[in-house]
Order: sequence, then structure tokens, then C-alpha cells
Amino acid sequence: MLVFILTTLTAMIVSLSYLGSAQVKYLKDNWSELRCNPIYMPMASYVGVDPFSNFVKCTNKSFGDYAGAAMDPLHGQMSIVGDSLSEISETLGDMRGLFSNVRGGFGMVFSMVFGKIANLMSSMQYLMIRIQTLMGRIVATFATLVYTMFTGVETGQSAWNGPPGKIIRAL
Repeated sequence: MLVFILTTLTAMIVSLSYLGSAQVKYLKDNWSELRCNPIYMPMASYVGVDPFSNFVKCTNKSFGDYAGAAMDPLHGQMSIVGDSLSEISETLGDMRGLFSNVRGGFGMVFSMVFGKIANLMSSMQYLMIRIQTLMGRIVATFATLVYTMFTGVETGQSAWNGPPGKIIRAL
């Protein structure tokens, strides 16, 4: 009878050890899903994970899930505010681009106008130089005529005061 009891106990211990090792294998294979289940949390050391760090991780995950649900309306409001601010920022960027284009357009118009004025001034300067040259030539021509007439007058006086003039006066 003692042998029967010992054999039965041995068989039960061996069966339980096989069942336990199968459960440990199942626990290791599915640890990522079972790690935060309160029934399996104390068995973290059988899987090779520190029970305290597992507890902290599961607590943080549970709190994060709860806080996420509790903070969802606030996140929604902040999302709306963020979207509004991004729209305002985009609009301000568009306005800045518009002002830049307007400034560039006015700058181009002014540069074209001043370019035309510079071209006109260049043409005017060329014409003034040509007029100055022409006036110099006219003055030189009149100076030549004046000196030619002066030479004619002097020649006439010299001839009048000289021997030909004496002959003409004597006659």
C-alpha cells in the first residue's frame, strides 16, 4: 500500500512538473499578451523577467491607457487649436509671399523706370557733347571769319598807308 501511495504521488509530481513546464512554455510564448494579466504577473520570474520592472511597466501602461481615454477631449481641443494655428501660420506665410511679390514688382517697375531715365540721361549726355562739339566748331568758324576780316582790314589799312595808298591819294 505504501508503494501504491508513493507511486501515485510520484506519478502526480511528474505529471504536475510536465504540466507546469508546458504552462511555462505557453507563458514564455505568449508573455507579451499575458504580462499585464494579474493572474500571470507574479510568474514573471519564471519567464526570465524582473517582476518589479514588469509591475511598473504594466502599471504605467494601464495608467497611460486610462489617461489617454481621460485626456482624449483635451487632445481633441489641442488638435483644433494646433490646426487653427497652422492655418494662421500658412495664411501669414502667404501674405508674406504676397508682400514680397508686391515689393519685387514695385522694385522691378522702379528699376525699369530708373533704367529708362538712365538711358535717357545717357542719350542727353551724348547729345550735349555733340552740341558742345558743334558749338566749338561754329565758334572756331566765326573766329576764323573774324580774323580773316580783321586781316582784310589790316591789309587794306597797310595798303592805304603804304606806297599803293600814296599813289592812289596822289592821283
